[in-house]
Amino acid sequence: MSEELLTRLGCLFYAIAKADNNLSFHEYFKLTEILEKHWQHIGETNIAYIKSKFNTLQENNAAAAACFNAFLEFLHQYPNLFDDEFKTLILKTANEIAYAYAKINKSELNFMARLSLEFKK
Repeated sequence: MSEELLTRLGCLFYAIAKADNNLSFHEYFKLTEILEKHWQHIGETNIAYIKSKFNTLQENNAAAAACFNAFLEFLHQYPNLFDDEFKTLILKTANEIAYAYAKINKSELNFMARLSLEFKK
């Protein structure tokens, strides 16, 4: 996996977690849990890179919408990197992050719906 793809995945997962302008420990813990459970095939170094990007965005209090749009831009530039299996894994991960703390809220639901629609194009 390219560094840019990993960066954009970090952006997406951060955007989902930060969609309501609050980022809870539960959401970060869920991200870590999912990456270690369902993303082992990309290797520990790549998982660490995604988490590092997420942490950097959190430290900088990056805007969720800008991060989400950065992922979509990358998706549109390189659609061939996203086969159906990969899209399903991304959606599952994003969904679990959204539900990690107090279920899904309107902001997270909006991002999830937009992501799902973009993946269907």
